[in-house]
Formats: sequence, structure tokens, C-alpha cells
Amino acid sequence: MVCLDTSFLIDFLRGDPAAEKKAEYYLDRDEFLTTTPITAAELFQGAYSSRKKTEPERVRNLLEHLELLELSLDVCEGYGRIFNMLAVKGTPIGDLDTLIASTALTNRQILVTKNKAHFEKIPGLVVESY
Repeated sequence: MVCLDTSFLIDFLRGDPAAEKKAEYYLDRDEFLTTTPITAAELFQGAYSSRKKTEPERVRNLLEHLELLELSLDVCEGYGRIFNMLAVKGTPIGDLDTLIASTALTNRQILVTKNKAHFEKIPGLVVESY
């Protein structure tokens, strides 16, 4: 299973050839595609700030094809652990990205993102770029 990060889904919505090719790669292999509630919220935030009135509908249509992972107690605990580990190291990645990472890690999923170096700071999280 593969968890798609905000950066990937934004690029996909914009028609980025690399993102489209990566999506085709997973679809050709019948890979189960997911995302996080945090990513969904970030996408809607961008959609509603867009001048294009159709953006919220485009975002909803895309998200309806993905499973939205649960923001569970285990994810929240993982967030606390990861956030503090990164803070001690002096390498924080921000609250929302930490929640995204914890969600993917808790659900044992590969995280697909443009920000590979950013997320690779988290031990155990498998990260792919495009």
C-alpha cells in the first residue's frame, strides 16, 4: 500500500508528467492508494484559495478515488514520539508533515512525496519520490 503526500497530489492535479507516470506505475501494479486526512485538508485549503471555482470539486473527485487513512490513537502517539525525536535532533519538519509521516508509518505504507529528504529524517518510514 502506498500513501500519497500533499506534494505528490498537487503535482498530479497540475498534470506534472513525473507525478502522472508514478501514478500509472502504481495503478499498473494494482497498488492500493491512500492518503491522509491532513493531506486532504491541505488540498482543500489550496483549492478554496484558488481563483478557479472548480478546484474544490477537482480535489474532491481525486480524493474519492483514494482511501483516507484514519487519524487514530496510534497515529497520534506516533506523532508525539516523532515530533519529540526530531526536536531533540534539531531537525523538525513541521506539525502537519509529522502527522502525515506518522500516519504512513503507523499504517506501514510507503510515503510518496516530492520532499523525500524532508521525510527521510524519520527512522523506519519508507519514502519514495518521483
